[in-house]
Amino acid sequence: MQRSIRWSALVLLLLCLPRLAAAEGGECPLRATVGDAAALATAPVRWDGHGWSMAAAGVGAVGLSAVFDRRLAGQWPGNDWLAEIGNGYALVAPVAAIAWYGGHGWLTHDAVAVRTGANVAEAAVLAVAATELLKVAVGRERPAGDLDNHRRFHPGNFSERRTSFPSGHTALAFATAATLQESGLPTAAKVGAYGLATLTAWSRLHDERHWLSDVVGGGLIGYGVGRFVAHRHPATADHASRFTPVVADGRVGVVWERRF
Repeated sequence: MQRSIRWSALVLLLLCLPRLAAAEGGECPLRATVGDAAALATAPVRWDGHGWSMAAAGVGAVGLSAVFDRRLAGQWPGNDWLAEIGNGYALVAPVAAIAWYGGHGWLTHDAVAVRTGANVAEAAVLAVAATELLKVAVGRERPAGDLDNHRRFHPGNFSERRTSFPSGHTALAFATAATLQESGLPTAAKVGAYGLATLTAWSRLHDERHWLSDVVGGGLIGYGVGRFVAHRHPATADHASRFTPVVADGRVGVVWERRF
């Protein structure tokens, strides 16, 4: 069921890209996504020392967290309703961001806002695709109440209970947050996006859907994909517009700023 939701979300995001392209009037985001997917897959051949160091650090983080997989399994207490928020955020956040930036950009003819929406959509597509491929390739069993499952792998398996690594929800949440890091959102909102992405990671552990190393791996994949897309297609321009929350004299409002 969960995989059906993820693939349905992927198809919907793909359908959003041509619409955003029409509104932006520039490079087709759908075509850019295909090119970026190829560039992302072949990125290691272009890495310098810094790139390989970052990759090694990521692998090390996953490996270190894997040491605590069994020890920390089932040790993530908290409110179930809070876990539901974290699980839902991963799927709602990219859709909401695409609708907000795409709709706002279309109404105000703001190419930067449309580009931001397209970046969120592309990052989500690439994050979902990457995690789904890894899930099948690794074939790791989910906790499911059995603490010995963390060492059981079935490469090439499509069974839902054997697609634990990496966490797709966590990857999607962090991909959205990392992409919005380059948007015109206030700093507090950007920090909040990462906070909610962390809540998603905790929710997956709380519900015993993943091991600790699964969410660490998913978070790193999502962050890396989001930053990759944001740097490939910078959403900046002198005429960029932004909405800023304002609280003054006991009143709450929103200020729209735009350069002409």
